[in-house]
Amino acid sequence: MSEPENVNTFLKTTLPAKLFDQLDLTTITYDPTSYVSEEYKRSFSDLVVQYRTKAESLPVDVYFLFEHKSFQDEGIFLQLLGYMYAMWKKDRLAKKPLRVIIPIVFYHGEGDWQMPTQFIQQFTIGEEWKGFLLDFTCILFDTNAWNWQDESSQPLRENVYLLTTIMLMKAAFNKDLQLIRQVFQLWHQMGLTKEKERITFLLIYITATQDIPAPQLEELLKETKLQGEEFMPTLAQRWIDEGKLKGKEEGMQQGMQQGMQQGMQQALLMLLAARFQLDEAEKQFISAVHELEKLSTALKLVITAQTKDEVLKSLHPVAH
Repeated sequence: MSEPENVNTFLKTTLPAKLFDQLDLTTITYDPTSYVSEEYKRSFSDLVVQYRTKAESLPVDVYFLFEHKSFQDEGIFLQLLGYMYAMWKKDRLAKKPLRVIIPIVFYHGEGDWQMPTQFIQQFTIGEEWKGFLLDFTCILFDTNAWNWQDESSQPLRENVYLLTTIMLMKAAFNKDLQLIRQVFQLWHQMGLTKEKERITFLLIYITATQDIPAPQLEELLKETKLQGEEFMPTLAQRWIDEGKLKGKEEGMQQGMQQGMQQGMQQALLMLLAARFQLDEAEKQFISAVHELEKLSTALKLVITAQTKDEVLKSLHPVAH
C-alpha cells in the first residue's frame, strides 16, 4: 500500500462506488505519522492516505488498520476512535473544518471476522438509549471471506502483484495449497515471472507461511507451467531447504526444530533486507531469536509492515 496505484486499485474494490467516484485520485498523499498506540503495535499496523474530493475539494482521510492477530480484539474500535479524535482535535486547533475519515480494517487473521463493523452494535441496550451513544462504521476487508474471482475483484485482477499479495495473506493462516496453485497460474498467465526479484520475495513468503517442502514447491511451479529451477536456487531458498533437510537427516525433534529455526531466520533476514536496510546489530538480533512462533509471526508481518521496527518488535520478549 506504499504505492499510490495499489491504494487506488484497492479502494476501487473496497469503497462503495458512490464514495470512490467522488475522490480525486491525483491528490493522494501519505500521512507519515503512525497512529497505532504502543498498546496495539504488536497486533496492528496502520496507514493513513489523504485525498481531496472532486467537487467540493474537501479533505478525506482513508485510515487503514491492518489486523494481524489470529484472534479478534474488540479494542480495535477504540483504536479507530483514537485516530479520529486525534485528527479532529488537530483540525479544531488549526481552525479548519473537521475532515471526513473513512476507517478500513484489513483483516487477515485466522478464522472469519466475527465482530460487528458498527461501533454501536457492541452495546447490548435498548433502542431508546442508542440515540445518546457515539456511533461510526468501519469498512471491513476480510481476506477469509474475500473471493478473488468475484466480479467485484476485477480491478485487483488487473494488478497482479497486489492481487498476489492479498491472496498470499489470505492463505497465510489457512495452509491453502490450492490457492497457492492458483497464484502460480496467475503469474504464468500475467507474465509476472519476468520480475524475478518480486517472485523470489513472494516465494520466500510462501515457504515461510505455508511450510511447503522444497520438492513439493518445485513440483507446484512445474505443474503450473512455471520453471521451478529458475527460482529455487536462491540463497534464501537454499537456507530454508538445508534447514529442513538437516532436521530430517538427524531424525530427531531437536534437529528438526533447529533446522526450521535457521530456515525461518534466514528467510526473515532476506525479506527484511528486500524492503528495508538492516544494520549488523539488527541482523545479530534476528539470528539470536530461537522461538519458532515469534519467527513465524514476524514473517507474516513483513508484507504489511510500514517500518522494520514493527517486525522487529514482534521478536522482543513479552513483558510480564
